[in-house]
Amino acid sequence: MKSMYYIINNSDGDITVEEMTEEELIERLNEEYYGRRRFLNKIEKHDINYWGNNILIIKGEIIVPEPKTIIETYEV
Repeated sequence: MKSMYYIINNSDGDITVEEMTEEELIERLNEEYYGRRRFLNKIEKHDINYWGNNILIIKGEIIVPEPKTIIETYEV
């Protein structure tokens, strides 16, 4: 399974989140798709509106929590 990358982009208050492969990301970075931006290396402010025109790239996968039912029974 290929690694996926999640790009969180704040551009003049418009926030986008995109999912792409490593190849797609490298292609965009090489063509300066996002313009001349800084890339965040840590999250200092939780409110994305205060990130300025910066980009955060996360490598990973989307996780969906699944409920787990635990039933306790007794026998005699």
